[in-house]
Amino acid sequence: MKFTRRTLMSTAAAVALSGLALPTLAQDNIGDVRHPLWYTPPTERTLELAKIDDLSQTVVSHGPRGEEGVLYTEITLTDEQIEKIRAGEFTAAISMGWLGDDWASQQLIGLKETFENLGIEVVAETNANWDDARQIADLDAISVLKPDLLVSIPLNTATTANAYQSIADAGTKVVFIDQAADGMQPGEDYVSVISSDNLALGMYLADLLAESIGGEGDVAAMFYANDFHVVNLRYIGFIARLMVKYPDMQLIATAGHDNPNKGQEVAQALLARYPTLEGVYGSWSIPAMGAATAARIAGKDPATFHIVNENFDQIVAADMASNGYIAGISTQQPYTQGVTEATAGALALIGESLPSYISVPPLAVSRDNLAESYETIYRTPLPDVMMADLNN
Repeated sequence: MKFTRRTLMSTAAAVALSGLALPTLAQDNIGDVRHPLWYTPPTERTLELAKIDDLSQTVVSHGPRGEEGVLYTEITLTDEQIEKIRAGEFTAAISMGWLGDDWASQQLIGLKETFENLGIEVVAETNANWDDARQIADLDAISVLKPDLLVSIPLNTATTANAYQSIADAGTKVVFIDQAADGMQPGEDYVSVISSDNLALGMYLADLLAESIGGEGDVAAMFYANDFHVVNLRYIGFIARLMVKYPDMQLIATAGHDNPNKGQEVAQALLARYPTLEGVYGSWSIPAMGAATAARIAGKDPATFHIVNENFDQIVAADMASNGYIAGISTQQPYTQGVTEATAGALALIGESLPSYISVPPLAVSRDNLAESYETIYRTPLPDVMMADLNN
């Protein structure tokens, strides 16, 4: 399933024109909003899966080449395989698209701890800081080192493709985080894509927003305007869940941003134009906190105006604990994803075949399960300051 077709139509109209049957429930609650250029309406399969309440054992998303997903729990190591990996004295490189947020930091910890446990030496660790030209330069530098394994998230699947292909052609095993470079084929050019189940993640965002506003009212969505596969899926999952489960929640506005630091600016425009809004899907943590600042400036009451977001960063956890604007977080499990990426890569190094798409289910976090979820994500108890706010 490839999310590239341009459309500015409303969801209901787009579904109708595509020849798919309209769902029998709440398609009319998606207003005549401007969807992102990369948007395609939810498929019949997605709409059916959106009716399932608990998605923890269901892989909703397909891989970037349309592959069926396999749950991460199926990717394990035997004692014999561990000894074989350690005996191989392998090397690995990690090329991140960015660092500086908790998602990236926890991925890196999971990768490096697993590599260390398996005796795999990390010979390079790079951060492109959201610049695909810089990532290409990083990959060129890595290629000189000829690592046995590369684990990386492509910032731009088109512009970085040649760099990744060159590394693969030189014999390095490639494991992708979240999305694969264009033109590369699983099992031939790369081992696997390991990702959170991003359609499910978006569906949980709709659940959390509905819970926070009582299942009815006007809401808006802030989306990342650039074509970024995993983020695209979250938006589509959010739309699908609204359509089939929440007929009394009206999506009356959407707005895009091309930089996470523009969240406040985008949210201020939404709040000024749509004063009846009761809630917003605020993209990930940084733009969502920008939306929280905009809400505070606009005089919105956190008791009656709510924001949900993806990514469980410290900043949104602290806001939630203190009864701020953040009412729900649908989160990846980045440490677990990093462990899975390293494990899959290690298995490939000893000749084992891997599924081409491996999925880690998301977690839905509200104030009720904040402490438990924090410990799941960070493997440490909720900080005392947050716990004190949570108990107030």
